[in-house]
Amino acid sequence: MLRVKWIQHAVGHGGFHTGHLEVPGEGIFNWAFDCGSRRTARFNEYLTGWARRSPMALDWLFVSHFDTDHVSGLDSLMSRTLIDNVMVPYLNDREFAYLLLHEVARDNLDRTLFDLAADPTGFFVSRGAERVIYLRGSLPGDEPGISEGRGPDRPKDERGWYTVVNPAPWPVSDPNPEIDASMSPDRTQIIDGGVCEITLHTRAVGLRLKPYRAPIQPYTLRGIVKAIEHMVGATFVGSLQPGLGAFAYAVARHARPPAGRAGLRNIYKHYVGSSNRASLSLLSTPVVSADVHQHWELHRPHRWSMGWSEPAWLNTGDAELLKPADLSDWQSCYQNELARVRMLAVPHHGSDKNSNAALQALCSDATFVTHVRTGSKRHPGDAVLAAAGDRLVSVTEEIGSTVTMTYEAYDAK
Repeated sequence: MLRVKWIQHAVGHGGFHTGHLEVPGEGIFNWAFDCGSRRTARFNEYLTGWARRSPMALDWLFVSHFDTDHVSGLDSLMSRTLIDNVMVPYLNDREFAYLLLHEVARDNLDRTLFDLAADPTGFFVSRGAERVIYLRGSLPGDEPGISEGRGPDRPKDERGWYTVVNPAPWPVSDPNPEIDASMSPDRTQIIDGGVCEITLHTRAVGLRLKPYRAPIQPYTLRGIVKAIEHMVGATFVGSLQPGLGAFAYAVARHARPPAGRAGLRNIYKHYVGSSNRASLSLLSTPVVSADVHQHWELHRPHRWSMGWSEPAWLNTGDAELLKPADLSDWQSCYQNELARVRMLAVPHHGSDKNSNAALQALCSDATFVTHVRTGSKRHPGDAVLAAAGDRLVSVTEEIGSTVTMTYEAYDAK
């Protein structure tokens, strides 16, 4: 017997998705994707209630990217919930500078974002995480690094379950020597190639999680770097370490006073930049043997559907999937799973700047969900909404807007 439950929580403009797997008599497994909202105070109140109702540890936390509305609840979550593994996109020094500039432009800089940018590993480990894994994007044209037949990433746990991460992560030194000296080498790890598969299994059942981030493209916005260098008085020097280097630190420091923020905001308006390039997608789907009875149910406001197959839920964060080349890379990653996707969270709250009908067409049997504030006039976008029609549902901060999907598999005998 295997039970799985996915929930897109009612947090308004932001994102909080949780998954729960249970094998009766053999334990449970929990994961989450993003934890943030524009309405931080109300979201923290929601998290407090959620943690009280669900006092269980998270085996995996996936952070799509570091925009404030996707990470503002991390402190509150980690103060109430034990977390084993955290996966985040790898950002180099220049990419962190873009992220900070993006948040300056939106006037969204806060302490959580600064702490994350300065030392991602230290942020999560100091709050109780056992391991932080960075997913680094591939170069254009690289083939995904997934291979067949890999052994378990870690020994069988107390539940009797194995976890396989493929390709296997490799240790990387953390830029903070005080943090690095106090932890074992496998506390900070990195995966190259832009995609991996995390498979949890016990006997003949389990769960597969597949995160993806876009390939790294050659930088064409040299002008924005030169303008920032001139303004903040620091020169970009590339770094292989995850964390806040001298260039990004100078941007963060310059952004503290109002005049500095105004200057940086003008640069952002003049150039075209996006922090969404690194945003992770995450597919989650059960793994069962062929000789089982199975069914799934999808509950959305005022509508219910069901089926008899292995479903998948696919989150996209704020991924950029509008350009044909970007969508093609994303499709290549998930092409073997798209037919089983029953719920697709469209990128960036349904923005027309991140996706269109072409993405929806790839998941022909899916319902689409976007997380927005009540009464939003910007999201979802007109083109996204027109293409989706009544297949699109908006999860707001209203409790009744929550979307859930459940799945059960049991022996055919």
